[in-house]
Amino acid sequence: MLTNISIEDAGRILAEEKVDINITEKSLLDSLDYVLAEDIKSAINIPPFDRSPLDGYAYRSEDTVNAAEDSPVTLNVIDNEHAGYVSSKRIDKGQAIRIMTGAKIPEGADTVMKYEDTKFTDKFVKIFNYLKPQSNIVKEGEDIKAGDVVLSKGMIIGPAEIGILASLGRAYVKVYAKPRAAILSTGDELVDIGGELKEGKIRNSNSYTIASQVKKWGGEAEMLGICKDNVEDTARLLKSSLKWADIIITTGGASVGDADIIKEAFLEIGCKILFWRVKAKPGTPIVAAKYENKFLFGLSGNPAAAYITFEQFVRPVLLKMMGKTKYNLMVIDSVLENDFNKVSVQNRYVRAFTYKKDGKYYTKLPYKHSSGVLSSLCGKNSLFFVAAGTGPYKIGDKIKVQLMDYLEVEK
Repeated sequence: MLTNISIEDAGRILAEEKVDINITEKSLLDSLDYVLAEDIKSAINIPPFDRSPLDGYAYRSEDTVNAAEDSPVTLNVIDNEHAGYVSSKRIDKGQAIRIMTGAKIPEGADTVMKYEDTKFTDKFVKIFNYLKPQSNIVKEGEDIKAGDVVLSKGMIIGPAEIGILASLGRAYVKVYAKPRAAILSTGDELVDIGGELKEGKIRNSNSYTIASQVKKWGGEAEMLGICKDNVEDTARLLKSSLKWADIIITTGGASVGDADIIKEAFLEIGCKILFWRVKAKPGTPIVAAKYENKFLFGLSGNPAAAYITFEQFVRPVLLKMMGKTKYNLMVIDSVLENDFNKVSVQNRYVRAFTYKKDGKYYTKLPYKHSSGVLSSLCGKNSLFFVAAGTGPYKIGDKIKVQLMDYLEVEK
């Protein structure tokens, strides 16, 4: 069993493990934020005809070659064409048709002049300047041509992609399914949020925090509640959850004490332990395992430690299970705004608040860094990685931070 491994080795081990990605079909609006599981090819041109991008008059460019401010050309208005309707009349020499935005260009016309640049009545329009042929005309297929692959497998579906799918007449689309995560907290000291807080007891905040993180990144979360510090009961609950869950995340019971039973429960149900304990604070006692094609993670019972190790190790796996190809947090250069006076013996993730001012990023650190202090994460949006053997850091030092709300982008 691999134990006390580096952050890099832990990340590499998880990255090399096969991840099952399931495909499902969603209705168009329900596909928002899913990853596309098929190439989308257009069967039509968009727009499907030459159309006007503005309200104005359609006419033949050659009829207005000599148009000028002091010598306008007057054209006969022979029809009024609204969007969604097609004029039955053809424009010939000296004629024009009043046209609305989105309407099909009438037969014979090759130019559109916007209303505000003309003077008109119901029967005549005056053109005061010359426009070349094809001016103010959106050509058939200018946006999308028939046969084009307009959306590629692996793209994240946003509002613009949904608009394109709608324009292609796609009511349903194939996407990668969101993984279902089972969340379990262990510990005799825990009571649920509605339970009586007797002496020696604490409320189960971890399940709610982890479930929220799962949902934030696009997964589906179901909380299993609380399990006492008992290997057999925990193993039984885990085994039952594996029938439907794609990933299981536990908090508590992952360290080395008498009541730290998660690793033993993983082994009891036949899991392969990928690693146990990572050289990082907070969250050293993480255990990662697989059961067939399912992932299981045992995180520290300390709230901040569970939160941070989820972001470092669980979140990338969760995102890969959704078919996403970018799953590391964005790293930026920043300027430290207060001192960090410790020399770090271990690799350490320090929660922080980072903001941008005058084109530069600045980072503030909280005064509380304990793995059990969840409140120090409130209002924080970044993590400052302090490598083992480095520090102290002073105000004004240039540092690198991870932004917890943003993923890395294509370079």
